[in-house]
Amino acid sequence: MKQKPVLYSVFDAAFRLIDLALNDNEYLQPQKLHRLLYLAQAYHGATYHGRMLMPAVFVAEEAGPMEPNVYAVMEESRPDVRLRAIDEKTVHFIASIWSQFGHHSVDHLSQSVRNHQPYQEAFKAAPGTVISYASMVKFYAAVKKNATTAEAGEIVRPRVMRSHKGKPVATTDWLPRRIK
Repeated sequence: MKQKPVLYSVFDAAFRLIDLALNDNEYLQPQKLHRLLYLAQAYHGATYHGRMLMPAVFVAEEAGPMEPNVYAVMEESRPDVRLRAIDEKTVHFIASIWSQFGHHSVDHLSQSVRNHQPYQEAFKAAPGTVISYASMVKFYAAVKKNATTAEAGEIVRPRVMRSHKGKPVATTDWLPRRIK
């Protein structure tokens, strides 16, 4: 888990999620943005063997996990931040998070995440406590699919590419198994 994060800043993911919502004619509420960023960070770590998606810290507030830097900067309006180019695989991952969780309401996402162990442990310690990235990865890597939570392996949608004969083929990234 000591690898460099995939994205340069949390804003690279936040603005892409906001833009995906706008493409679906939806206003992305700030609380929903925080839940989606939290889930993106957790599921990226769970899917890619602990690799961080973005350099972000989430704190356990009463409403749910919150990224304090995004909250402070975006409290008034969308700031003028230059986004960095990111690779196609990461763009696809963020789009997969949106397609998996974007249709849920803020209340549903908040309630679901507040019931997850990493958030509960941090909130139990004290509101405003940092949620451990290691506990996020451990929890979401081990979670089994239920009504409110998806398995890490189901988050990234298959990409459609063309075979050598021009037929559409669904592909996913090959990930070697983790040796313990």
